[in-house]
Amino acid sequence: MKLVARSRPTTDQDVDHTRAWTGLWVVVCGDVAIALAAIFGVVKISNGGANVGSTVSILTSAFTAVGTMTTAYFGIRAISNTAQHSIASHPTGSSDTGDDAPSDPPR
Repeated sequence: MKLVARSRPTTDQDVDHTRAWTGLWVVVCGDVAIALAAIFGVVKISNGGANVGSTVSILTSAFTAVGTMTTAYFGIRAISNTAQHSIASHPTGSSDTGDDAPSDPPR
């Protein structure tokens, strides 16, 4: 197998783009897996003649899991983007140590 060389070096933006798409695919696949498990559980319980409470319990748990995982992904992504933007906008030559006090304290 021959690897094709890239015409330009990989940048931070390329890495972020790949991470974003990979994370999104992981979340989507996880959501689909949870939905399929819930559907399987509902069908299995329905065939056994179980009560409606069991079906509602399974569906509620599935919706909670999907909502939590999706919200976590977008929340983490938003915080990551905000942090990267904050770091990128900070000048590299200055240090913000909060040390505004004079070098010699008053006596």
